Amino acid sequence: MKSAHVGLAAFETRAGEAARTLLQNQGYDGGWGLTLTSVSSIVNTSEVLPILRAAGIAGQPVRQGLDFLTGAIPEHSRPRPKGGRGEHTRFIAFGLAGLLSHPRFFHHNGVAETAAWCVGWLEDHQVDHGWPEVLGLDDTSLHQTALVVHRLAELRDALHDFGPGLLLPGGVETTSLLERVEPLIDHGVHGLLYHRRPSGAWGWRTYIDTDPSPSKTALCLLALSTVCSGTGPGGEPAYRDGPREAGGVHGPVQRKRLSDVVAEAGQWLLHNHHRWEEFVEDDKDVQGTAWEHMAYALCTQATIRAGASPRDPRLAKAWKLMNDLWDPEAALWNEPGASGKRATIRAAYYTVSAYEEAMQRLARMNLADPASEDANKASAEMVIVHENAQPSTRQDSSSPGADRKDWPTGAGACQRGRPCKKPQVREVIACDRGSHRPWILHHRRSPAAA
Repeated sequence: MKSAHVGLAAFETRAGEAARTLLQNQGYDGGWGLTLTSVSSIVNTSEVLPILRAAGIAGQPVRQGLDFLTGAIPEHSRPRPKGGRGEHTRFIAFGLAGLLSHPRFFHHNGVAETAAWCVGWLEDHQVDHGWPEVLGLDDTSLHQTALVVHRLAELRDALHDFGPGLLLPGGVETTSLLERVEPLIDHGVHGLLYHRRPSGAWGWRTYIDTDPSPSKTALCLLALSTVCSGTGPGGEPAYRDGPREAGGVHGPVQRKRLSDVVAEAGQWLLHNHHRWEEFVEDDKDVQGTAWEHMAYALCTQATIRAGASPRDPRLAKAWKLMNDLWDPEAALWNEPGASGKRATIRAAYYTVSAYEEAMQRLARMNLADPASEDANKASAEMVIVHENAQPSTRQDSSSPGADRKDWPTGAGACQRGRPCKKPQVREVIACDRGSHRPWILHHRRSPAAA
């Protein structure tokens, strides 16, 4: 697993370089497109914001990205004859992902109000077993339903973190919004389980017998995992994981807990790793654009979420591919493809998501087994050099982006960090995945060992 160790060791430096590239190419409207020269879109802007978070960047660039989303989500979701880009569910699903990517900015002007608008859109346009690819189609889209369930579960968790009865900007009240979100989650979960196959996988289309799809299995796994892993305001589970009906379209109905569905989907992905470890997967259900899932990264993230070790040898080829796809000249990750490699925001987003999932998993493994030398070596760390808490032009291999004079520092500037009061002290900063509260550690210790 040398490639996994190399990729993890270089990830934070590369994430910092990718973040600098993205900041330098942010559109005048605050958004980003698929490539660095593309027109800004909801999807790609929502993919950039988590990359900036992974690099510890917040501040003005994130506010500008959120401003783009709050304007674009209702505007782009209108019918084309009315000046929009089409009534696509993906605009809502990805838009929610972007709005929730930096929870500390949920109070930013328009964010909570736009999130509530998205909930209203989803209430109005649900179909029998989830949501369609685009309005006017009655067929449920596994892709969009999984994305919607995933983001609604994240919204639920954010509202729990804020606490009941809190009035957010725009007149959004947490308890009333939560009461609208939870039935939508249950609706989407029912639809995903209905289309699950006895093998533990999902097909690439609903209602008809198709080959199983690694990417859609991964999307459903991630969505259901997020649903059953959340916590309520008092620390209790946000979702009661009792047995539910699973199946119905293909084979007999079974009764499964969501946690078991997640585990079995992860096992299916690992067993069939040869089907996705070096590939992208076309999705012909998506209308209006040529859509490709970065299966090599998406499925890696999903298997780890389901409990696999990042060092599992069945993930070796996927880690090697992600490591090899780093383009030092573009300072971004490439997409693989027959037409040649090209650096895209989509490839960067899914690669960063896989690496972040791996580091969080390794931190948990290290907590369970502090004596593990390999876990200590590969545990997630982010080292930032502060020089009297002032902007610096010094470049340090352990401080990605330290050569930017305008690199966000200080309280309120970086979501996952704060200025160190001691000059020349290196701080290791990690982030609690659920609450995004920072752990501030010293002497390069693993966050799990603290």
